[in-house]
Amino acid sequence: MNFQNEGNHLTQKRGTILHLIEASLIDKRTLPEVIVQLGKRNLQELLNAKLNNHRFEVKFDFDNVKRTLIGGEFADLSLYQHDFTIPKPTRILATTEAIQDVFDSDQVTEDDTTITFKVYLGEGPYANTVGETVYNINRVLGPVVEANAKKLGLNDYHMTFNISLAY
Repeated sequence: MNFQNEGNHLTQKRGTILHLIEASLIDKRTLPEVIVQLGKRNLQELLNAKLNNHRFEVKFDFDNVKRTLIGGEFADLSLYQHDFTIPKPTRILATTEAIQDVFDSDQVTEDDTTITFKVYLGEGPYANTVGETVYNINRVLGPVVEANAKKLGLNDYHMTFNISLAY
């Protein structure tokens, strides 16, 4: 599995979704407002189109996203726990233990082709608006992930930033 090739497909989608919406206006909108206007899939595509690393993606880590966001039974949205995935078998010097240590990961899952680490990057920043979510991934969390991956000698990885509910 080569996560670097996934970037080509996302790049094609980026141009399409960004032309549909005036970016400067949408950045200030809350995720519940945008999900009403665009729906879950289009909101995720919009967020992913704004990320500056093709290895990154945004997902929601709770069910019934549209109903939950519209219902508003939460205080905030945050970026608290994430999934760092590498192909298996990997041709790197980094061991599973080293990756767990660098990313403060206490949960590892494997399937036939990948190893996924549940990653905690400290107290997660907020993800209440489109702009806030993108900023916090591109400028706050993303550089930490990139530096950690570089430290471990990892070039082929995929990082899923999960938007969580905060009560």
